[in-house]
Amino acid sequence: MPEYRYALSITATLDRLDYNISQKVAILRQMDRNTKSFRVLNTLTRIFEIIGSAATTIPATLILTIWYGGVHPSIASIFLNATILQLLNTCVTACIKGVVKRERPGYSQNGDMYLTRWVDMYSFPSGHAVQMLTLARFCILYIADPVLKWGLTTLFGVITFLRVFTGRHFLGDVVGGSLLGWYMVSLYTTFFWVDSTQFF
Repeated sequence: MPEYRYALSITATLDRLDYNISQKVAILRQMDRNTKSFRVLNTLTRIFEIIGSAATTIPATLILTIWYGGVHPSIASIFLNATILQLLNTCVTACIKGVVKRERPGYSQNGDMYLTRWVDMYSFPSGHAVQMLTLARFCILYIADPVLKWGLTTLFGVITFLRVFTGRHFLGDVVGGSLLGWYMVSLYTTFFWVDSTQFF
């Protein structure tokens, strides 16, 4: 079947391109591990890695839901929906990773990852990218203060980029995760939004 072979050829070409670009962007893994600059950058990127993990962001939005519950019910409702959506994202991401089973980059040091589970042996899509783009879009949609809105959006964007810079993911994993996170917000806010203001 010529069409099948043609599709495989395109897929293989895109995969090689993804690998080559990702390898060039993964600057941290190319640095000398014994230098001070590597140690500083490695520490900073690990901090961002923990900040961007669902194990951090889900409890954070849940705490904010409780915090604003008795004061600003409408704000609490936004944080509650952000929490629910992140939980859904985690399930969807885990399912996709379990099906696709794309290996992480060979230069990724899986043993030093934090707050992970078995599914994080796999690379596509990037769970950090899914969550960060979800939160970034929530900021764009629901935060009025422009400084806070774009400050947080920029932070989430940096954390997403660092997934490739640190060699945790291929660029394609991050792009796929970002698109998934953006789409999940559209899907959730259209069909599944929980109006919880009456509960607070």
